[in-house]
Amino acid sequence: MLLFVLLYMVVAVVDQFFVVATVDIRELPLGHFIPMGMVDPHIGMLVLLYRPIMAIPTSAVTIRRLHDVGKSGWWCLLWVLPVPVVGWLYLMPLLWKPSNDFAG
Repeated sequence: MLLFVLLYMVVAVVDQFFVVATVDIRELPLGHFIPMGMVDPHIGMLVLLYRPIMAIPTSAVTIRRLHDVGKSGWWCLLWVLPVPVVGWLYLMPLLWKPSNDFAG
């Protein structure tokens, strides 16, 4: 998660100062459901592309971590379903749990 956030900050700074084109998140399909659109609806193209590109490695790491604590990887869907922020409140403590000891 630390790498994701640090890379996101680098992309956001580069996007803010070097890329002119911006997109209004609220104008995208289902854009009013994107939490970042409530904070800062105008984002640059690099930030807009960063999230889907990082979705696969982020999902893979989340699924691996859920397996480490003895949960199904399907719990990863709580990042986006049914309501993103509500799902995060349940998912984050699962990701913080210590791993199960499989060696017994």
